Amino acid sequence: VLPYVDILFGNESEAESLSKSFGYGTTDLKEIARRIASSPKVNEERKRVVIITQGSGSVILFNEGVITEHPIIPIAPENIVDTIGAGDAWVGGFLSQLVLGRGLEDCIR
Repeated sequence: VLPYVDILFGNESEAESLSKSFGYGTTDLKEIARRIASSPKVNEERKRVVIITQGSGSVILFNEGVITEHPIIPIAPENIVDTIGAGDAWVGGFLSQLVLGRGLEDCIR
């Protein structure tokens, strides 16, 4: 499936599992993002974008050969009721902004 993926989203544990499955030999999330982005792709007209979330940590973005980290907006622990589905909701919010034509950094915010 990966050769057909334009944008890959994953969290830190999913990225590490993928690294292990593909034999990357690293747990460094930036390196994993770089290697995933560099994997063969059917549509070579568009470079693959890799986004790795880290829960309460920063979001890693690999785009056009450049890796950046974006801080999250912290939420006080007493305001967190349940984290189930939080990643899926975040991806939904990201994609909603992407289809509106916003830049990747704005979509991450």
